[in-house]
Amino acid sequence: MDEIQTARAELRKVTDRVLHLVSLTPDEHLFWKPSASARSIGEVVAHTAHALKNILGQLQGTPFPPANSTEATPLFLEHDRQFTDRATLLDYFRTHRDNYDQYLAALTSDDLDVVATLPFSLGKAPVRFFMKAGADHTASHIPQIEYIQTMYGDHDWHTGF
Repeated sequence: MDEIQTARAELRKVTDRVLHLVSLTPDEHLFWKPSASARSIGEVVAHTAHALKNILGQLQGTPFPPANSTEATPLFLEHDRQFTDRATLLDYFRTHRDNYDQYLAALTSDDLDVVATLPFSLGKAPVRFFMKAGADHTASHIPQIEYIQTMYGDHDWHTGF
């Protein structure tokens, strides 16, 4: 499997995991928060979808406006709070997952050496490195979803065995 197909497979793997975990989250817990300052599972999912949208934009040459995570966090939290129902949330997530996947599917080997500007003044990197950022970022939030599930009392492993 070449590196583009590997990136697509990893994106599908982590986004399928998010969708699986959401499918096992009851409606009454999807937007439940363990504390006022925490994100709900729904907000984590909205955040990962929004990140896929933002990272895709950066891969396509659109700079990421916030200069650092301190600037970005309030914007992200405000964005994530707008989602209040499962259907809208899942549509948003699937749309941005699919857009990211379609971008990856259209890449050629020549595109992999194009240089993309990274967020938060982190510099530049070839697309071959940065194209994995969407899956990596999404994967980093899966443990948050699983932890929130345990916080509301769900102790199933949800791993299929």
